[in-house]
Amino acid sequence: MNRFLTLAAIVLLALSAQSCKHSAGPQAVSELDMIEMPAGNFTMGISADNRRKVTHGIAQPVALDGFAISAKPVSQALWTAVMGKNPSPVKDPSAPVDMVSWVDATKFIKKLSKATGKEYSLPTEAQWEYAQKICGDKEFTAVAEWCLDSYDEVPEDATKDEYFVPMSLMVNPRGPQESSQKVARTTLERMSIDSHTRRVKVGFRLVQATDDPLTEAILGPLDGTKIDREKIDAADGIPEKFSVGDVAFKMVKVQGGKFSMGFNDFDSPYLNFKVPDNETNAHEVTLDDYEIGETEVTVGLWLAVMGTVPYLNDVKEPLKPIGNVSWYDCQVFLRRLNAMTGRKFRLPTEAEWEYAARGGKFSRHYGFSGGNGMKSVMWFLDNADSKLQNVATRKPNELGLYDMSGNAWEWCYDRASEYTTAPATNPIGALEGGTRILRGGSCAARWDACRITNRSYMPGKNFKGTFGLRLAL
Repeated sequence: MNRFLTLAAIVLLALSAQSCKHSAGPQAVSELDMIEMPAGNFTMGISADNRRKVTHGIAQPVALDGFAISAKPVSQALWTAVMGKNPSPVKDPSAPVDMVSWVDATKFIKKLSKATGKEYSLPTEAQWEYAQKICGDKEFTAVAEWCLDSYDEVPEDATKDEYFVPMSLMVNPRGPQESSQKVARTTLERMSIDSHTRRVKVGFRLVQATDDPLTEAILGPLDGTKIDREKIDAADGIPEKFSVGDVAFKMVKVQGGKFSMGFNDFDSPYLNFKVPDNETNAHEVTLDDYEIGETEVTVGLWLAVMGTVPYLNDVKEPLKPIGNVSWYDCQVFLRRLNAMTGRKFRLPTEAEWEYAARGGKFSRHYGFSGGNGMKSVMWFLDNADSKLQNVATRKPNELGLYDMSGNAWEWCYDRASEYTTAPATNPIGALEGGTRILRGGSCAARWDACRITNRSYMPGKNFKGTFGLRLAL
């Protein structure tokens, strides 16, 4: 009994001796040197800067329950305290243990759990990558690390053109059925290694379950079958003003009503073009009052909410629209913004977006948002040199909204669906599928893509330098 208590004390001492620099978001559990990861979602298989894909991986949207993960890989000191012998060829008690197989790691975890009375395990690959994105790459580069999952092979014939094939949201994923080939991870590579193989510079870290399950507040928006709306009264027409840190933004009130959604003859910008099939079947839509962002979400606002900006965005250009964000990235941003403000910001539905772009009840039925004079109302291929421009530098539309044609494509809430002639009230698109709606065209788009009624379908996990968003309430 005394020996068991001594072992437990040594284990706890070794655990508390480790340290980790981590972002302010996760809460440190100092006595066990674990970091709590909040329940949430991310795009797995993509580097944190949205620049590269993980080798042998494929992009897929993932949602996870909360969990705790060790701040650093298991050290040689901790391994020795539990197992009695240090297998690492280069001895350094504070360094990560290596030359341990997946089977060795599971044996260690079983003994550690018994000694401490706490249940530990290896992280799933999804947990490992999620934690790596939150803590930062630097905390995950000491060694390659074992994951709990068996290895699943991405088909050899999968090409970059198939890389963004729509996929359903994966909730707390585990790999395929058990096999001897297990996943070992680095920040940009997933490796298949036999579970009995020991290698230099391959170690592992620990996870624990926490009482932080995925909630409807997280899964509801991702599921895309309903919207948690605020009740808006737009009668006074006075924009709401908000600030996050030193970044201010406005939400314009839009009085609801009926309009004809889809392409109508009176919407033509008076140039010859073939109306795409997905704009036909103009139909009556009725909307409640709502609010919509005066401008696209800017680099400055994204930085104030998220603390960092994605690749291809420059913090020295805070008035440009944020770009290079997926639909799922937008959901993470919105969740954090709502936590900061206590409000229910969201993406506009496609119908709300089109009604606002038309000018709402003040619409003059222009082909572009704000007028038919292209260069005066929008940044597009002919005048922007395919580069995002500062928001609110072209003419606004009838509601005082800027850049709803051109500059950045804007994600809408809806899954893609074809129009029918049936009237609708507050529609939200299809109930299934991974393809979402983008609206408005961009600085790199031809004039016809910037028409108010133009619709673009894209997998929600896709991102591009010109993909951004506009807020709604």
